Amino acid sequence: MSEITPPDRPYKPVDNTGIPLNFWAKLFLNRHPKYWLLGLVLVLCRLLALLPYSLLLFVGSLFGRLCELLSVRLRHIVRSNIELCYPQLPQGARAALGRACFKELGITLAETLNAWFSNPAKFWRRVELEGDENWQRALASDRGIIMLSCHYGSLDLNAALAGFLARRDRIFAFTYRQPSDAIVDQFLHAARRDYGDHFYSVRNLVGITRTLKKKGVVWYAPDIEVKNKNTVFADFMGVPASTTIAVSRLAAATGALVVPFGHYRNSYNKRYTLKIYSPLENFPSDDPLADTRRMNKAIERIIEPYPERYWWVIKRFKNRPEGAKRVY
Repeated sequence: MSEITPPDRPYKPVDNTGIPLNFWAKLFLNRHPKYWLLGLVLVLCRLLALLPYSLLLFVGSLFGRLCELLSVRLRHIVRSNIELCYPQLPQGARAALGRACFKELGITLAETLNAWFSNPAKFWRRVELEGDENWQRALASDRGIIMLSCHYGSLDLNAALAGFLARRDRIFAFTYRQPSDAIVDQFLHAARRDYGDHFYSVRNLVGITRTLKKKGVVWYAPDIEVKNKNTVFADFMGVPASTTIAVSRLAAATGALVVPFGHYRNSYNKRYTLKIYSPLENFPSDDPLADTRRMNKAIERIIEPYPERYWWVIKRFKNRPEGAKRVY
């Protein structure tokens, strides 16, 4: 493993002040009371982010336990997903995995607050790089790069680490699912504004394609349940899951290389490893379904070291093949 050196363009100044003041004004001077409540919640989140990191993660784990106790619906989703994906595990082991999932979800929230409100320059001291040879190989290909991620741990921390690595050499774009509320969207832009050079909705195919054709790097997490003409049922953990074929099509249209990666927290010392896996070989093929199955296999590999950190609370199998039994 090797330490990650800072990029030439730091994310935030040393005297980082976090979210701009004009955004707070939009919340608390808004006519609608729901934004006052949102503002109060974000102020609380900002205060929590000031806690020492170990204490922040501990508070997050308690919040995860509380969610488990209070939400019957979430417990049902987690249990259903784990039963489908890990049928070989004894019932007691599946139950333990579900409990650990809720704890990790709380920690994920804590990590996200740190990514939103703290100075990343201080965080990089916790990070080591594994698989640098794979990253150097991707750069040497002189092609655009799709950094293949998934809903595993904190997406914001994951994307920030990806940007920290990629921006030493390339333009970096972070993709996200744009919320319908304009003010919430403005907050996400403000909180994530320094993760990279561009911040694209996953629907902004023009921006994503342009970045890849210019040999830039795009962060992409394609494991959210979707169902439209651009999806197929591809196995995920041995279960047919409605999955976008966007990664295959983007790679075909731009010649981009697909590089899976994951970030892993060492529980004993709160340090992190950013692991770069081997680029997908001979990808894409002329079969989008086969490509999407390969992509899901790569995501399974990311999840494997700590399966409890995957977001088992998402309805990954909401849409089912014709005739298949409903899961939720």
